[in-house]
Amino acid sequence: MTLLELLHLLRERLALVVALPVIFGLIAAIVCWGFMPNQYTAEVSIYALAHLESSSQNGDYVTSSDLSASQMLANDFAELAKNEQVQSQTADVLGLENLNDYEIQITSSTTTRVIKVAVTSEDPDSAALVANELVAQLSDAAIRVMEVEAVNVVSDAKAPTSPSGPNRLMYAMVAVLAGLFLAIALVVLEDMLNTTVRSDQEVQELLGLPVIGRYPLEKGGRR
Repeated sequence: MTLLELLHLLRERLALVVALPVIFGLIAAIVCWGFMPNQYTAEVSIYALAHLESSSQNGDYVTSSDLSASQMLANDFAELAKNEQVQSQTADVLGLENLNDYEIQITSSTTTRVIKVAVTSEDPDSAALVANELVAQLSDAAIRVMEVEAVNVVSDAKAPTSPSGPNRLMYAMVAVLAGLFLAIALVVLEDMLNTTVRSDQEVQELLGLPVIGRYPLEKGGRR
């Protein structure tokens, strides 16, 4: 099937090609805007410094070893955040059963020793409270277990005023594209399953013989 033939098929089934993406998009919009709650992300920035000989030798200068250690610390902090003891202590202080309803993400920059701890929840105030307390528990655990020299809070988490997700527009656009691809697939499949010979060109392709004549279809008559 050539591109022109595909476009011709899509034009013939234009109603289906338009209807399916619209239906999929409407369903996705109803689900996203009607049933998916807003998500709020609170962030805490901390400054972590590991024990390094290079740090003491170079004074206040930030060396590549410092930055590499900071990257490793971020990975270690991410593992500590998953630790059951750290999470249970955080939940106990806040009077929560657990932190299963909170999404925790820890990242660090490639050019600084600042580590960001982000907590996402449906409630902005709860997200900020959990983020601050989690950092406190992480700091204690890091100093005790990892022998980190110091963990200082650069900025406490504040209750976010605007949602960070979900990306409803993206979900709706994906649904529209899925509907479009499904419509195209159905049109192509229907054409492949249709064995009716509909033109003299198809006769020539099937039989390998030239068409030497045709009978016109008269109005009200038969072929």
